[in-house]
Amino acid sequence: MTGYLDSTEKHNSHVVSFDYTQFLCESSRQHWTFLEAITSQLSRFRRRQVESYQGFLPSEAFTLSVSHSLSSLYSDVSNLVTLVEEAKKQHIEALNVFLPYALDDVELDNIRRKTGAMIIQHEGERDFLQVNL
Repeated sequence: MTGYLDSTEKHNSHVVSFDYTQFLCESSRQHWTFLEAITSQLSRFRRRQVESYQGFLPSEAFTLSVSHSLSSLYSDVSNLVTLVEEAKKQHIEALNVFLPYALDDVELDNIRRKTGAMIIQHEGERDFLQVNL
């Protein structure tokens, strides 16, 4: 997962990239016990404060803050809505989410409707969503 801070004279703009493909690969290797699955569900409701991640690059802070909120037990739409909502909380202006596959129009519309974000899907060698907040 990578990210960078793009500065201009007029304003600071946070652009963060998140590798959803890597998240899915790592989570598919996990073998969940019942207690871990329940704990994962409960941790989604925990609020992580950005201040606890001071000193990290924007991408690192973002990755740490969403690490307990995403789950392979949730749908892609649910996980992506969580990513966008957390990006809003951290005042990230643009989020690039690398995907293992393209989303269909219904999934994209659901994410747009639930988040109010402008989302463009780029398909090619590497599919990704460009989310502008």
